[in-house]
Amino acid sequence: MDIRYYFDEVNFSAYHDSGHLNWKYSLGAVIEKNSKALTKENIHKLNIAIVGVPFDSRKEDTYYAEATDKIRSQLYKLSAFNSKVNIADFGNLKPASSIKGNFQALRDIVEYFNELKIVTVVIGGSQDLSVGICEAYARNPFFSFTTVDAFLDIKKAKEHFNSSNYLSRLLIYQPQIFQFNIIGFQTHYIPSGYLDKLNTVSEHIRLGSLRDNITMAEPVFRNTDFLSFDIASLKNPEAPGSSKVNPNGLRSEEACQLAKYAGLSNRIKVFGLFEVEPANDRNDLTVALAAQIIWYFLEGFINRGSETPDVAQNNIKYQVEVDNIDNPIIFFKNNITNQWWIEIETSEKIKLNIACSEKEYAQASNNEIPELWLKYLQKIDHRLK
Repeated sequence: MDIRYYFDEVNFSAYHDSGHLNWKYSLGAVIEKNSKALTKENIHKLNIAIVGVPFDSRKEDTYYAEATDKIRSQLYKLSAFNSKVNIADFGNLKPASSIKGNFQALRDIVEYFNELKIVTVVIGGSQDLSVGICEAYARNPFFSFTTVDAFLDIKKAKEHFNSSNYLSRLLIYQPQIFQFNIIGFQTHYIPSGYLDKLNTVSEHIRLGSLRDNITMAEPVFRNTDFLSFDIASLKNPEAPGSSKVNPNGLRSEEACQLAKYAGLSNRIKVFGLFEVEPANDRNDLTVALAAQIIWYFLEGFINRGSETPDVAQNNIKYQVEVDNIDNPIIFFKNNITNQWWIEIETSEKIKLNIACSEKEYAQASNNEIPELWLKYLQKIDHRLK
């Protein structure tokens, strides 16, 4: 299969004179060179594939290329990385004859890149496109999906499927999702106790807690396969070109920091940025911010470290005895990055390393069973039965 036939290719010449940098020093020049060198035979050498998915299920004409192309114009202006990471832009996904067809095409593309161990960066489009991406993981019993969002996009009433209710379809009709996390949510938008009813392992972080300690999100991203980022999670004055008016929310620098944490995660294979509405924007502020969010994800990717904490040279292993637990709880800490992992051993004697924070180690050291360890152990054993 030649995956390039799914896309309308990028017209790079349209962006050559748009930035303050000389084009040859820009990220766009690097991506143009890599994209034009692509063949069916060498796609497997890519590290990152950028794809535009310019569909909005809320509109009668679901195809609109404006957001994806405007974000590209800002992204290509930014500086290139001092790295040999191979990034290519495949262009905008061609529209199918139906919304369902768009989702299926996106599913096929993500499956294809996953098989080649290529990270996919999706420029949306409405956030319900996340459904098509999640469908690519239907056979993964430990699939973990995280969204950065101010809202919980679930509705109980029957209504037209769109980005304000797409989680209903995912969490109700796709029970293979092992873990779902929402980062940066605002309590006044979500009914009390609603998050506790979701039948997944979860590590939700509300906006106030995130602002107090943004590093809380870092281990969550290390346990994530797909991160879906809603630009409306930012406060409206900083991202006016979004689908929702949100007086509170993330700040621009916080969004970029979260994107960098996501890029650093060895587990994240798909990063999607959604809900940019250029018609609502002021002086291209939001599309410029969207481009910078993607740039920081790419920078994080370039600095990814070891995937295997149990064998990395810079890791220290801790064994902590806790009352009523037969065996010590095992932790790993990377002395260079200060990242922590906790080891889960299932009833089938399968060992898994789960990203955690120093908080879990402190709990175990105080003779407390870490809640994260217990949640994972129970859910994994249930999933393996």
